[in-house]
Amino acid sequence: MNFEYFEDDLPLNGIKIVETAQGVSGPYAAKLLGSLGAEVIKVELPEGDWSRKTPPFLAESNHTESSALYLYNNTGKKSVVIDWRNSEGLHQLKKLIESADVFIEDWDMSARIKWNLNSEIFLEDKPQLIELCITPFGLSGPYSSYKSTPLIQLALGGILNLIGNPGQEPLMLPGHQPDYLTGINGSNSIQMALWDRDFFGESGKFLELTMLETLANLHQAPLDMDGGIRQRSGHRQSPLSSNGFPPGVCTVSAKDGYMTFGGGSAAIWEQLCLMLGRLDLLEDDSFSNVFENPESGLMVDQIMESWMAEKTREEVFKEASSIWMLPVSPVKKIDEILKDKQYTSRHAFQKVTHPVAGEASYPSPTFTVKGERIEVLRPPMLGEHTKEYVW
Repeated sequence: MNFEYFEDDLPLNGIKIVETAQGVSGPYAAKLLGSLGAEVIKVELPEGDWSRKTPPFLAESNHTESSALYLYNNTGKKSVVIDWRNSEGLHQLKKLIESADVFIEDWDMSARIKWNLNSEIFLEDKPQLIELCITPFGLSGPYSSYKSTPLIQLALGGILNLIGNPGQEPLMLPGHQPDYLTGINGSNSIQMALWDRDFFGESGKFLELTMLETLANLHQAPLDMDGGIRQRSGHRQSPLSSNGFPPGVCTVSAKDGYMTFGGGSAAIWEQLCLMLGRLDLLEDDSFSNVFENPESGLMVDQIMESWMAEKTREEVFKEASSIWMLPVSPVKKIDEILKDKQYTSRHAFQKVTHPVAGEASYPSPTFTVKGERIEVLRPPMLGEHTKEYVW
């Protein structure tokens, strides 16, 4: 299927967003809104967003303009340099926000106290403004002035405790997963506030969003699973069920790498046994609950690895998915994802050329409109649009 870039009006055409947030969460929220048609003006301090200094860099020199993290989170934006930490710069920022619909910032309590920034400083001049404050812990509570990182968020949010093998140290998720999830929530909250303002005549709002509470909302309710406390279970299902599960959820080796199988139901277990040619396992009650009989899981792992020993991941994937209708996937590396036929058939990545960073593949916005993709525009150079917006 050939994709063309969508050129008609998008839902947020005409909406102007000013963003002083740095790093990931706030910029990602603004990026998502920009993909829906909003104009996003990124206000940077003279030294630039801190993510500009974060490796890896796509150019050997001029790292300020070639950080992969910065480039990804700031596609399609305008960059304006304003040092809002002094009175003249704060005045310039206020003037810029006067013409905006949305303001996204990430000032925690320490920054607000240091720079004398209260929650009404911009809304009092523009009551229709929607301001979003994204911080790790919020503007109240005992942690409100604490510093954080993605690893700290995962630990405090209870996610870290679920990743890894039982009886061993927890394992982290790499990258900035808490930040991206919070950015998605931020984009959604702004769209709801815009809806209230523009369709119901509501005034502007000061919205507050935290990474910690975003993670807390990801947990399945333990009371729905017999009141137990979820713990690390490696590559197995969570044991929080009185019914138990047969084996079949595992990550095991094929000829050229790892495969992950998702099971957790009697129907999937039956299909797996049929594929393996081992109906005897289906008829053996000792394989009905892997939590009561952990050895059954290890035995099935070995049987599956023996069955896959001379098969490539692609061969296993095709057979298990298309013939036996099992939920299964090869464990793919990033370079393999870029070449994967499902992604390429849907034009999930676009080549974007930057004057310093050069050409690179960027993920397309995750939706299509009438079968067409939204074009990804290049990220800005530091201060590239200052003269356009500040005078």
